[in-house]
Parts: sequence; structure tokens; C-alpha cells
Amino acid sequence: MTRWTLLGKAALVVGVAAGGLWTATHGAAGVSWVGVLGVLGGVTAWQLGLLALVWLGGLGIYSLVLSAALPGLGVRRSLLLNLSGSAVANVVPLGGAVATAMNWRMVRAWGHSDGAFAAYCLLTNVLDVLAKLVLPMVAVATLVALSLHVPPVLWAITAGCAAVIVVALLARAVLGRRRSGAEPDAGWLRHLRALGRESGGRIREVLAGHWQRLLSGSIGYVAAQVVLLYVSLHAVGLAAPVGIVLTAAAIERLGTLVPLTPGGTGVAEVGTIAWLVAAGLDPVAVVAGVLLYRVFLIVMEIPVGGALLAAWVWGQRTSAGRRRFGTVA
Repeated sequence: MTRWTLLGKAALVVGVAAGGLWTATHGAAGVSWVGVLGVLGGVTAWQLGLLALVWLGGLGIYSLVLSAALPGLGVRRSLLLNLSGSAVANVVPLGGAVATAMNWRMVRAWGHSDGAFAAYCLLTNVLDVLAKLVLPMVAVATLVALSLHVPPVLWAITAGCAAVIVVALLARAVLGRRRSGAEPDAGWLRHLRALGRESGGRIREVLAGHWQRLLSGSIGYVAAQVVLLYVSLHAVGLAAPVGIVLTAAAIERLGTLVPLTPGGTGVAEVGTIAWLVAAGLDPVAVVAGVLLYRVFLIVMEIPVGGALLAAWVWGQRTSAGRRRFGTVA
């Protein structure tokens, strides 16, 4: 990657994030940063501690999903993979591929095969996207059950999410029925095809043996994120109904599917803030609560994940030095 390419990507990320945040605050909410910072300054230390506990609890729950997706990984290494990968992805412009490559080197160092890692990546990403597509349906169903008004745009979003899931299932069924022809001549294509077969077999084994853990962990992680948003709003003085918060979380999760910025920054905030303001909540407190929530989801991963990654790299170098010393001796 050249310097100019990196600068171009950085400019794109900063532009989208800054433009989206400006639109969310000045456009959707119509507030100033001075008022928002004033509200954030009133958040107490114990409220921040509670938010940190909820955030860590969600990461702990998600580590159960990751460790089930890659048998033998363990909860501790799952946390390391998750946080270190997120730290890199949130710092490097469009750094998802860089984070994946780094995690691949880590799992290789722990003795896992390429096929196992490919299956892990595919399964965890599919579960993540599926959870984000299902959550709006749950939110709309909750609003209907509580006899709350559901705007037409939410019905359209829910229908779109359902359509994506149906199309994906149909495509999977069609591709599954296709019979493979002769093996391609190119060596790299044969390797890729073999890797795909190995990954597919591993995914089937994981689903057969750990589907309960994968399902319950995914639901628990989403629930922890909803709780984190609820507590964030409560910390800035908002007592929002559960159905409203659940819908806001669903909108925010959909925004994170946009891969241009870390965690969809600049995109996820616009829809979330617009929904909460439209629900009649105080705009200044809404912006402050959503930003507080997003800080824990996105920003907190950088120092924590960076520290864990640095400790792992130091440990790897120390172990390599000891092995060389033992060989020389």
C-alpha cells in the first residue's frame, strides 16, 4: 500500500465519519457540541463504571461465540482475537483486511489450520450479519406488541432485512445443489477449492456440535448491546421506553454494516439519533447518550485491544528468544 493510497483511504474515512457526525448532531438533532459536552460532563464515575461492566460482559458473552466457532481456541484467546482485531480495524483506514490477516497469523501460531480459520471467519461474520438483520424485526414486533406507532420507514427496513435473509437462503440452496465439475488446472484454484471444502465441512461440524452455544451467545451479545445503549441514555438523564431503545439499537446495528468507517461511524449515529429525537426525547441528551454508547463500542476497543496485542507480540518475541537461546546452548 503506497503512502498516497493510505492517505486517500484515511481522508475517505475521516470525511465520512466527520460528515455523518455533523449531520447527526446539527441536522438530525439540531444541537451544538457545547451543549452535548455539557451533558457528557455530568456523567458520574459510577455510571461510567457500570457502562464498562456492561461492555465487558458483552465481550465475555461474545467470546463464547468465537470460541465455539473455532474449537480449541478458548475464551481467553477469543477475547484477544476480538479486541486486537477491532483495535487494528478501528485505527487503520479500511483496516478490516489488515485485522483479519493479523488474526490469521495469531491462530496459525496457536496451531490452527487455514481451513479452520476460514471457517471461523465465515461463520462468525454470517452470524454477526444475521443478528443485525433479525434485530429490526424483533424491534418492530416489540413496538407492535406494546401498541406503539411504527413509522412506514421502519416497516420498509424490516421488509428489506427479511428479503435479504430469504434471498441469501435461496442462493445457498441453489449453490448447494450445483454439482462440481472437473478440478481446475490452476494450482491456486485447486488450493482455494480444497480450502472451501475443508471450511464447509468444519462449519457443518461446528453447527452440529455447538449450535446452542452459538445461538445463545449471539442473542446474549445483542442483548448486552441493547442494555449498554439503555444505560448510556439513562446516564445522561433519559428514561426511554424499552421498545424505543430496542429499535434504536436495531437501527444502529444496521448502520454498522457500512464498511467505510470503523463500526459504521458517521452512518450508524445518524439513524439512531434521528429515531430517538423523533420519539420525543431531548435532542441534546440523545446525542450525548448515543455518543457515550458508541465510545464504549468503538473507541474503548482501541487502547484495550492495543495493549493486549502488544502483550501478545512481546510474549511471542520472548518465547522465540528463549527457543533460540536453548538451541544455541
